[in-house]
Amino acid sequence: MHIFISVDIEGVAGVCESLQGQRGNPEYEVARRLMTEEANAAIRGAFAGGADAVTVADSHGPMRNMIAEQLDPRARLVSGRARPLSMIEGIHADHDGVVLIGYHAAADNFGVLAHTVSGLAFRRIEVNGVRAGEPTLFAGHAAEIGVPLLAVSGDDRLEAEITEQFPAARSITVKRCINAFASESMSPDEAREKIEQDVCEAVEAAASTEVKAPCTPPLTVDIGFSKQIFADAAALLPFTERTGALDVRFVAKSHAEAIGIISSFSLMASALA
Repeated sequence: MHIFISVDIEGVAGVCESLQGQRGNPEYEVARRLMTEEANAAIRGAFAGGADAVTVADSHGPMRNMIAEQLDPRARLVSGRARPLSMIEGIHADHDGVVLIGYHAAADNFGVLAHTVSGLAFRRIEVNGVRAGEPTLFAGHAAEIGVPLLAVSGDDRLEAEITEQFPAARSITVKRCINAFASESMSPDEAREKIEQDVCEAVEAAASTEVKAPCTPPLTVDIGFSKQIFADAAALLPFTERTGALDVRFVAKSHAEAIGIISSFSLMASALA
């Protein structure tokens, strides 16, 4: 049994402000260690639940955050950018389940450090009329290729999204949202214990977990940018439709295609900012 684990940083216990996700300061160095240890907890849980192999994708920002030498040596690590499938790069149809660790609520939702793909670029993303967070896109791709979402960790606002969009998945809530930059969090040790146990139980039940995504292709993707110049640039592409001063729409034949286009928009916004 092969389990895929994607790890972000904003939903990690003890992380609650943007500085903790940005390179070049002491707070980031603490946060990346917390991120690495939550990944280790999920790896331990996956193997305890019956996994024979585990692949972990470093999926925050530069996608090279976790401390490789401190990662459980039984796991393989996907790191670096720009990756064709971004946060879910490395998954394939032979995987038996996916686990998302340290994730957060969607852009335009109330949550700790809530955003979708890029807080700089996007104020809202909808797919087939559904407000899209990162699980919507990346676990949506996994489901499209036949891999179920088993478990997700993050704050209570993310839990509400997962309950609605992926009801078969287990939510591992390690902190309560107070506002965008404040939370009431479990201690890191307690959060890791919970992640390990819940991932173990989720992996044990992987074979009977429903494979279902909130959206099925074709995917009508509505992008609300944070700046008009970003929409101006996106609207130059022949497959987009301008729907507002800050908004464009495109249709994708798969989650993988949608992820690639959204990732390109994010990189474009970074260049224009």
